[in-house]
Amino acid sequence: MFQINEEKIEKEFVRLAESILLEKQLIVNEARFNFTEIEFYFYSKTHKDAFTHEHKMEAGKWRFHNQGFDITLRGENGFGGILIRGVEFAGKFTNGPRRVLFEVMQYLNGVTEVENKIGITDKKKENQTIFKTFRHGLNEPSTNLPCDNPDDFKNAKYRFIIKPQSFDRKQFTGSEIIAKDFKNNDLSKEFLGYEIKQ
Repeated sequence: MFQINEEKIEKEFVRLAESILLEKQLIVNEARFNFTEIEFYFYSKTHKDAFTHEHKMEAGKWRFHNQGFDITLRGENGFGGILIRGVEFAGKFTNGPRRVLFEVMQYLNGVTEVENKIGITDKKKENQTIFKTFRHGLNEPSTNLPCDNPDDFKNAKYRFIIKPQSFDRKQFTGSEIIAKDFKNNDLSKEFLGYEIKQ
C-alpha cells in the first residue's frame, strides 16, 4: 500500500489520502483513532521535494522524528513519508503532529508490560469531503537534496483534511487562509462552517 508509483506521485497521494482518511484507523492497544489530517512528502529524481526527510527505511514503517511521526513511503528509487497531523478519538480532536504523537503514546501499556499493539486497520468507509491544501509550517528545504524549484513544493497542495469544523481552533491555525485559498465560496463555507467576511 505504501510502495508508490513514482510516475504518478500526486495521484498516489490522493489514493493514499482517500484510503487513510476514509477507510483506516490507527489502533493503539484498545484505543481506535480516526485520521483527520495528513501531509505528504516525497523525493525522487522527477519529484525533487527537498522538504522531505531523507531516510532508507522500507515502505509502511513508523518513523519517529522531532516533528512527530510518519508512515514511510518508498518508490522505485525515491523515499518519503506521510506526516500524521490530526486524529480523533472518542469525540476528541487533536491537531498538530507533536500533539498527535503525545496523545497516541498515552495509550501504550505501562513500562513493565512489554506487549503493545499499534498499527493501522480497516474501518467502515466514511462519506466525508476531503479538503486539499498547502502544507503547514515548512522551514527551509534540505541542503542535502537538490531542488531547482523549492517554492513550487512549498506551495504544493499535499495536505489533506477531513472534518475541519470539529477541530480546536487554538490547535488548528490558519483555517481562514486555507479557506480563502480554495477560491470557492461554497467549499470555503463547508470547510469553516461559516462564510468568510470579505
